[in-house]
Amino acid sequence: MDIQGKHWVISNDHTKECFEKHLDQMYKSKGYVTIRWTEGKTRSNAQNNALHLYCRQLAEVLNDRGLPMQKVLEKKSVDIPWSGERVKEALWKPVQEALIGIDSTADANTVDYDKVHEVLSHHLGQVFSKHDLYVPFPNK
Repeated sequence: MDIQGKHWVISNDHTKECFEKHLDQMYKSKGYVTIRWTEGKTRSNAQNNALHLYCRQLAEVLNDRGLPMQKVLEKKSVDIPWSGERVKEALWKPVQEALIGIDSTADANTVDYDKVHEVLSHHLGQVFSKHDLYVPFPNK
């Protein structure tokens, strides 16, 4: 689920009360309101930056080890080099969706990134053990 348009982060009683007042005002003025929400704290900007850095670093390692997308994904096609975006779309997101049932990295909770990294790293380490593919998830 993408968060588009306006949104509120409700993390205490005060922000909850403010949202309730705002919701009441919107309903009174428009007569119709659609609300979408996520539960739990979603990723931070630092985690978003770390994910993109990790994807770029993994792409570099895969390319340096001579493992193009064709070989890693076991598809018969042209050898396409990895990029950070390709790692995120072809490796990270499918693991994330299978593991936690959320396809958008923006909607993942703060603890989900560690889970996805662990499973993805384990898989790549098992399948390509001779290539030393472990890339740690960036932190401060």
